[in-house]
Amino acid sequence: MGRLGEDPDELSPMQKTLWLCSLASCALLSSCAQWFFSGRPESSRMRPVALVETTGGVELAATTEFGVLTLGRTATAGPCRVHYFLGEAPVVEDGTIAAATPTFCRADIVLATQSIRVLDRPLQEDDALVAMYTPDGKELVQVAVERAVGMGATGDLVDTRGTALPAGAAVLLDSDDGYRFVGLVTARAELTTDGSSRTFHAYAGLDRLRELAAVPVPHPVNTTWDHRPDGVLIRRN
Repeated sequence: MGRLGEDPDELSPMQKTLWLCSLASCALLSSCAQWFFSGRPESSRMRPVALVETTGGVELAATTEFGVLTLGRTATAGPCRVHYFLGEAPVVEDGTIAAATPTFCRADIVLATQSIRVLDRPLQEDDALVAMYTPDGKELVQVAVERAVGMGATGDLVDTRGTALPAGAAVLLDSDDGYRFVGLVTARAELTTDGSSRTFHAYAGLDRLRELAAVPVPHPVNTTWDHRPDGVLIRRN
């Protein structure tokens, strides 16, 4: 390799080849290098959503501290392919899906995701909420939502002011220190009172998440290492 400041025209053919390969590698890895050399201790968690392909179809998911969570509408077991984000860059990884609770399924992959924390308190009236999902594993859709109030609406309902949300869209709390996971949209509900109607979206919320937190997880005992063809070293428990 040539030294810093060395004129490329004065390099040997082998040095020129290595120099050009280095430039090409930097261009290809620019999205990862941008984070690596940014000085931030961890990657961005501003896109904590995923798209999961299963043997039965495609569904939306959220990347949380409990894993990649789906509603299990298309499959509750078997192989899957997870489209998620590393920073702002879309990434695809194969894995397996399994039922975690009667409400949620977990897509298990070996690489880390933008695993945001679950909200550990009840929602407050002044909480800022947002619904987020990726329809194709590349683009990101965000919709401002509010807690449903009025017309006798109670429970885990959000008001989107007329914007339709697909099942599996993540409901997130937008706090000063990042997003917190609140739940996944499950259905659309229309409430009619005294001749007037409004459409809300129901979501599997904190009570369903408590079930997930209560599921016992075996403590890892043995650790093995997998050497992947792409050069990534994976530790398995």
